[in-house]
Amino acid sequence: MKIIDSSTIVKYFSAEPGWGKIRPFLSLPVTIELSIKELGSALWKKVNKKEFEMDSALEILLEFQRIAKFYGQKKDIKRAFEIAVSHHITIYDSLFIAAALAENFELVTSDSRQGKIASESGVIMTII
Repeated sequence: MKIIDSSTIVKYFSAEPGWGKIRPFLSLPVTIELSIKELGSALWKKVNKKEFEMDSALEILLEFQRIAKFYGQKKDIKRAFEIAVSHHITIYDSLFIAAALAENFELVTSDSRQGKIASESGVIMTII
């Protein structure tokens, strides 16, 4: 099973370069609860910059919330914090790595630094 991180989700819904390669990973997406908040924040920025209409952004956010399966992250906080401190990355990024380790998920990311750390930690991953 694959877990999709926020960088990949935002890249897809923002139609950033390479977004088309992500579509196959979003048929039944699994992610952590944090990702809906990060997607919402990214869409909020785009609405404020007049890059998205509010209705369109809200539709994306609600649709993603409806189709995604959200993996609970509370049980992984200790491991995520240890990864964050030891690799000098945010707790946000390390939560995805910790979830992948805990559940033996493949991590799908668009963040090459996070991907490198995940790989060094023993996570199978795909960088898009």
